[in-house]
This record gives sequence, C-alpha cells and structure tokens, in this order.
Amino acid sequence: MEDKLQFLQKVYLFKDIPESCIRELLKAMRIEGYPKGEEIIREGELGDSLFILFEGTVSVTKKLTLFADNQGKSRVDKALIRLKGSDYAFFGEMSLCGEAEERSATVKAATDCVLGELAAEDIYRMVEEKQDFGRKFYQNLAKVLADRLRKANRDILKLTTVLTLALEE
Repeated sequence: MEDKLQFLQKVYLFKDIPESCIRELLKAMRIEGYPKGEEIIREGELGDSLFILFEGTVSVTKKLTLFADNQGKSRVDKALIRLKGSDYAFFGEMSLCGEAEERSATVKAATDCVLGELAAEDIYRMVEEKQDFGRKFYQNLAKVLADRLRKANRDILKLTTVLTLALEE
C-alpha cells in the first residue's frame, strides 16, 4: 500500500493534504482491476464516488444526438479525452458536489486498469472530522473544476466560431 500512498500524494486533489489524512482515505478506498473494454461509469447513472486511476488508460465519452436525413435521431458516443494513470488522473469528482449526482460522461477502460474508488461519504466524514483537510481538499477540487470549465468554455468558443463560419457560406 505504500506505493499507492506515494501515488496519491502526487494526485492534484491531495496536494498539500497531510499524509495521515491520505492514509485514512486509502484505507477506505476500494481498489479494483478493470479489464480492457469494461465500463467503469455510465453517463446518466447516479454516482457518489470518485475514481483514482492508478494504472492504465481510460476513455471518456459523451452521448451526442445526431439527426439523420429523414429527421430520425441517432445517438453516438463522442470521445472527449483519454486519461492515463501515469498522469495521476482521476474522474467522478463532480459527484462530490452534491448528493447522488448524475454522471456527466461514460468512462471505459481503454487498457487493463487499476482504479481506486473513494465514496463521497468517506470524503464527507473526513471533512467533518478534519476541517483543515476539508478546506484544502475542496480548494484543490475547486481549482480542478475551474480549470476544466475554462477548457470547456474555450472548446465551446472554437465550436461556435467554426459553426458560424460554416453557416455563413
């Protein structure tokens, strides 16, 4: 478990969090392997846990609704990003911002993976017991969510620009 502890200390969510707190979370964490191709979380399902990607690569996809020529609708998965364990990646963090939140995307193992799943209730318990942990953890989470929102805003602006140019032709 020492290797997992050292890994978690490099995950941005746990930046500047005392080792004793990370050890407690590691004890509560469920560590499991997922074979290539297995769905880890599914868009639209309720979720209340955060995942840390220790090993492997996952793909994050979102459902898109397309309109066919006959005005029928079809739904396809659009790949958004690939996350690697070597990047100290995590996902499912939005489930920590409310109770049993809907998953915003589907995450599937692109390779064999090892993941740690941390229940929101374990985070909430630590926040109640150790307010310094809670302050720092949610500060880190807020920075991650803000960075991801900024990126999404840039992507929306790019897409809007392309669509505007395409419609003007």
